[in-house]
Amino acid sequence: MTRPQTTFPSATVPLEADVAASLAALPASAGVGQLLGPEGQNLILGRPANLRRWAASHLGAAPVTAKQALKRLRPRTDLRSVTAAVAFAPTTSGFQQRLVYERVMARYVAGAERRDLKTPAYLHLDPQERFPRVTIRPASLPPAQLFGPFRDRRAAERALKELHKLFPLRPCDYVFEPAAELALGLGCLYAQVRTCAAPCLVRISEEAYRGLAAEAAALLAEPSARPAEVLPWLKPWIAPAGGHGLVVEVGKSGLELYPVRAGTVLEAAAVSTAAEDLTSAIDALVWPARDEQAGGDWPWLSAWIHAPRKSGGFVPVADAADRRRLLAQVHESLGAPCAG
Repeated sequence: MTRPQTTFPSATVPLEADVAASLAALPASAGVGQLLGPEGQNLILGRPANLRRWAASHLGAAPVTAKQALKRLRPRTDLRSVTAAVAFAPTTSGFQQRLVYERVMARYVAGAERRDLKTPAYLHLDPQERFPRVTIRPASLPPAQLFGPFRDRRAAERALKELHKLFPLRPCDYVFEPAAELALGLGCLYAQVRTCAAPCLVRISEEAYRGLAAEAAALLAEPSARPAEVLPWLKPWIAPAGGHGLVVEVGKSGLELYPVRAGTVLEAAAVSTAAEDLTSAIDALVWPARDEQAGGDWPWLSAWIHAPRKSGGFVPVADAADRRRLLAQVHESLGAPCAG
């Protein structure tokens, strides 16, 4: 059992006068590459499928096909005059490549300033409130009260709409004292069509209403407890934002496991090449505290989770101590039954 490389760079190749010789030192495989200026400044950062071809395309050394020549394309990109070296890190899976890339990108551009990433949305529900309600929030509240992430606000709105069909929690934000003749409630459309339990009109007791909210919170917090009709709109990996998770990725050498805590990917990853290795790797998993960076990976991690095509998956971990159940969840995420 080995651990995949998650640091960058793993090597740096100085750009010589003979560009071909420098390019020959780069692997013709997937990874993260960076062109560096004379003082080490970042020029270009990428995560190509072929590091050597990627570098050649930016250094004016990519071969031009006959078809391209006929099209009279614009002059090729040539950054040789300002490039001093090429830093790179080969990767063994799509997720590892994305993780390394995001770690480097964070040095230059804050996540909030990234135009290529959508801001994930969360459902907020605090069953301890007097009259709890479900709202859509960004990741700015205590993680224990947030459930997600959803790809964007529109996805969260759809989930909220369907959740109200299962649990008639109030959609309004009014402050009221319950009364059977309360004008606020009598004039409410949701109360009239009975899509709301209407605690304002005392159609349900405060205790019973909070119990209803607790049931909704339990459904959001525990993916395995969700009924089948919920799964189309609330994906199995939607879980408390402050909880634990596990990215399971199929790499070149086997399975790669990346623990996630409070929206931050932890770099304690392991590769398993056999069933017994997988069991040992899961037994050895730890989720150390990373509160100073909590939630920092959710924007790009949410995009990866929602991607239609990927070789791995995300497993929400309700009980990190229950390793047997976690092993079964890993097998399930891969579409294979648990041998144990």
